[in-house]
Amino acid sequence: MPLTFEGEGSLPRLPLPELQSSAMQALSALKPLLSDSAFEELVSNAEQFVTSDRSKVLQAHLRRLAETNDNYLNSEGIFSTTSNVYGDLRGQTLPRNPFFILEDDPMINFAPSQEYRAAVLTTSSLRFIVALKQGTLKSDLNAQNGQRLTMSSYHNLFGTTVIPSNSGVGLKKSVDSKHVIFLSRGQFYALTVLSENDQIWFSKHELSAIIKNIIHDSACEKSKYNVGTFTSESKSTWKMARSALVSNNPELMHMIDSALFVVSLDHEAFDETVDGNKIQFVTHGTSKIDEKGFQLGTCVNRYYDKINLVVTKNATAACIYPASIIDGTTVLRFISDIYTDSVLRLARMINGKNYTLWTEINTVPINSEIVKPNYVHLKFQLTNEICNGLHLAESRLADIINQHEYVSKKINMGKRCIRERMKLPTDSFVQICIQITYYALYGKCPSTFEPVSTRRFRDARTEPICIQNDTMLDLCQAFISQTTDSEKWKLLLEAVKKHKEMAKNASMGMGFERHLSALRSAFIQRNTLNKLHQDLPKIDDNSIPPFIFNPSLEALYKPELIAANCGNPALDYFGITPSIPAGFGFGYIIKDDYITIVGSSQWRQTGRFLDTLERVFLNLKQVWKSVIANKSTRDEELQKYVHSIPMSMMTSNNSTWLPSLISNDSPTSRADDYILGGYDYFDVEQLNVRSDLASRVQSRAISRASSQVNLGKSPSFKNVNNAHTEKPIAVGRLLSLQNDL
Repeated sequence: MPLTFEGEGSLPRLPLPELQSSAMQALSALKPLLSDSAFEELVSNAEQFVTSDRSKVLQAHLRRLAETNDNYLNSEGIFSTTSNVYGDLRGQTLPRNPFFILEDDPMINFAPSQEYRAAVLTTSSLRFIVALKQGTLKSDLNAQNGQRLTMSSYHNLFGTTVIPSNSGVGLKKSVDSKHVIFLSRGQFYALTVLSENDQIWFSKHELSAIIKNIIHDSACEKSKYNVGTFTSESKSTWKMARSALVSNNPELMHMIDSALFVVSLDHEAFDETVDGNKIQFVTHGTSKIDEKGFQLGTCVNRYYDKINLVVTKNATAACIYPASIIDGTTVLRFISDIYTDSVLRLARMINGKNYTLWTEINTVPINSEIVKPNYVHLKFQLTNEICNGLHLAESRLADIINQHEYVSKKINMGKRCIRERMKLPTDSFVQICIQITYYALYGKCPSTFEPVSTRRFRDARTEPICIQNDTMLDLCQAFISQTTDSEKWKLLLEAVKKHKEMAKNASMGMGFERHLSALRSAFIQRNTLNKLHQDLPKIDDNSIPPFIFNPSLEALYKPELIAANCGNPALDYFGITPSIPAGFGFGYIIKDDYITIVGSSQWRQTGRFLDTLERVFLNLKQVWKSVIANKSTRDEELQKYVHSIPMSMMTSNNSTWLPSLISNDSPTSRADDYILGGYDYFDVEQLNVRSDLASRVQSRAISRASSQVNLGKSPSFKNVNNAHTEKPIAVGRLLSLQNDL
């Protein structure tokens, strides 16, 4: 078996969590968000569900799928309605595609042009693709233990596209794809880039000349209507528009769907003196309307259903990708490798040797007897209805872009300070600071998701963890009160420990969100599962199961904050967009001496949030100095006299302030253990069908704004805060009501 996928079958399957465990973890995450009465009702629902025969039937069908498929989440009857897909709210928010902005070209002193940098990144991408096709791409490994990770997600990187469907989204694959799509001024150009035997047709110099011609051609023949704009629409609208486009332009749509990837060549350059300008330009582009009312900006130069390489007019590069079908860790590896390959150009210039990451991949030589492919301009046949739809889509997209803002911040605390000096896991520290910041500004806990990698399991991607819980709430309340620094530090360590436990639990496949989503999907697609598993009790539709369709759970599937950690030296910025119109999206990169963070929101104070976040960082650093660092200095001074003190006196010293904090059982030991993730962003909106089902169960909406527990001390919830345990709980009264919970 090829190296890339060697041993894939030996990886363990993603485990199926127990019903009780998932219910307890969900209750733990929801408790800080709900009023006492709403939470008590949810507890009752959870008890009814876990002890019911219906839940056991749903679980039995999932267990069968877990035993017979590489990953039960990706199996028939579950995949199309699990929560890692786009919901219809995409129409009211920016297209929720995460983005990576690369560092400047390493040969920036040679002023690379737009076409040349696009050519360099494209040829490096093709080398990566050929290595993947040949199976010679080295497998990803767990950085902590050296164990291999699943590589199955790489199959979705290239030659794939998102297809909207009645139940959500689907995935269309083209395994034999040989061409790339170039987008310039919203117009599509197809170019065959791989030969039949997977040699690369063009050198970067040849490709640079072709790209220059494409840019010139698009400037001469401008189009009023840009088909890619439809991919920014809600899924229901895009589904109908796509059907009309396929009917009138089947070959062109197939050409786009089957392309290896898209290269967006933007015709504008950003102003580096304007904060967020760079991020805006390379993510969703600009909106500029001419005197006739037509869009001239770069916002129409995207195709959100496929992986896009974006290169601006001033040669800044980025990558945006659809998280519903593509895993962020694979994109990070891809971007890192092609950037590294571009760095090796510097070595080639110095000594003339052909340094590259992929030495066995050839380019078709220039030969007068060989006629190389030329680009094809894809010209669509558009009906009046399609043109009207495109105009409406562009107007809505321009509105949404103008309603959102991006703000970036560099915080001068990195791994050296947080992990090496303060002895805290860096990712936990950042997530906790974000929670404190939100509470300091708004006086309540937000529903917050962070993705954690589960790629230690076969065909797995991520599991979202909920950051909010009672432990976090206690810390947030203490932070804005007159609590002593010692107590704040103690609560911080407890929150760190809780976050690490949740992250470890999720990375081991024992989280709850994916499991609850699968239970919901099993009920929605019960007819499919009943046909697949005719020997199992049938999933009936007499009534909707309680708990898993309770409207209170929508707070988990529509998080107000999504915060994810992703990055390496190849990246300048990493960002994500909000999941809901009233939400925030935070993407951050942790480096040795600083952290870069990009915040995005609609009609909210993103800049103020990041300024407050920086103050929280510095405040916690001051708390650490007050409680730990200063005491450490005093103890070091006392050590000067240690040899003059009788041993009998020393043995009576019961001080354990530092060893207890950094012992093997402490949350501060081995600070980054188990934190595999934060590498991916998943859109966690629910599909319309699930929202409709939930609304039929209970029409009353539960608002976090009316929460009674956010500003005051919440009642004890002991067992739920330990919901990660794998021991079964007594379900005679699932939670022993409020006191034992």
